[in-house]
Amino acid sequence: PAIWVLPVAFPLVMAMGGMLGFLGAPIPGIEYGIAASAIMLGTAVAFEARPPLVVAALVVGFFAIFHGHAHGTELPPGESALLYSMGFVIATGCLHAAGIVIGTVHRAPWGRKLLRVAGSGVAAGGIFFMWKAVA
Repeated sequence: PAIWVLPVAFPLVMAMGGMLGFLGAPIPGIEYGIAASAIMLGTAVAFEARPPLVVAALVVGFFAIFHGHAHGTELPPGESALLYSMGFVIATGCLHAAGIVIGTVHRAPWGRKLLRVAGSGVAAGGIFFMWKAVA
């Protein structure tokens, strides 16, 4: 089902971004991309945005490159890139699974409000990180 497209696409594309980071491929604005992803995700949740799946997948994939590249450049010296990659991809998958479970509260009227507030909080956190990246 379509519910799995975004939570699966993000870690897959993030792994490719991680490979670019391992290889030292320069991608400008990594911190800005990560901060923008939090702003975009939080805003989408806060406003209950439902873009077409292909648009959402492209946006998710775009931001996954930044997240993966950041992980890839942080590979500890002498460690296995494969095991390290498996770790950050599996951890991301677990976070997405937890998010899906938490998101089920949207079925209740109070849950929709709670998720919108949480989305606003994520967007605010993204704005803070963007401010820190720019400053």
